[in-house]
Amino acid sequence: MITSPEEIEARVDALAHEHQGEGFVAAVRQLADELGPEGQPLLQQILLERAADEEDFQKAVRRRFAEKGWMRRTYARLESSWRDDRADELAAVLEAGPGREAELQAETERLRTDRGRAALVLDELARHASPRVRAWVPGAAAGVLEEGGVRLILSMTRDSDDAVREAAVDSLLALDPESARMIAPDLRRRLHSADAGQRIGAAWTLAELGDRRSLPRLAEQARSAGTPEERGASRAALLVLERDEGAIVSGLSAGDPSATPALARAARLLGTPATLAALEECIASAPDEALRAACRAELERHGAG
Repeated sequence: MITSPEEIEARVDALAHEHQGEGFVAAVRQLADELGPEGQPLLQQILLERAADEEDFQKAVRRRFAEKGWMRRTYARLESSWRDDRADELAAVLEAGPGREAELQAETERLRTDRGRAALVLDELARHASPRVRAWVPGAAAGVLEEGGVRLILSMTRDSDDAVREAAVDSLLALDPESARMIAPDLRRRLHSADAGQRIGAAWTLAELGDRRSLPRLAEQARSAGTPEERGASRAALLVLERDEGAIVSGLSAGDPSATPALARAARLLGTPATLAALEECIASAPDEALRAACRAELERHGAG
């Protein structure tokens, strides 16, 4: 019998990932029957919390479209030519791939000269058919619009493309960690995805968000995930959430080739003097150049942040 809130929440997350609409409702009703009178109040509380989380997210996204409508009215005379001359040109440059960086930089600088116009163009590109184009938008919105781009980026964390979602999550974490917490419920659902890459990505982001509600599912994945990579990432994410710097430091000192990359990332995310010192020690004395490179990359990323 499931009795703890953590176990019930994990079941609800799994059901939310597997079902939508009436299917989810039916699955929750079945779960309520399984729990019986003792577990049903916990289930109800969890469902109410999930509904509140989703409403907060949707409110933020709706504000994006409300603001877009205001901008469209305000810039009515400019919108058509700006979209045609700039959104289309930017999309063409992005779809062309490497080799047109100078053009991309020039177009980006033009966006910086008028944030109202930039908001219109970035909103247009956020809905472009090409994932390559959409994946560029979150970083550009963070750089050009700064805090004004939060709601646009937030809406893109549920894009259909993995690379676009990852770009949006990374930009949101860097720009506004508090707003980034709104995506935690969706990330917890992704821990139940059939795609291992999605599960691993969600584990790392939840660790960066400090989301302790994901601990039970991460612990399960650390024990029973199908690949060493996923088990290692889940365990390292757990160590970050538990703030277990001793385990991270000792793990890096052991120099296990299969564990070091994940532990190096955990050391950066925890970011204590002890874990950063462990990265420096790894760079100096790890027995393999690949391990030294992994630690060096994480330390450099910490410095860049």
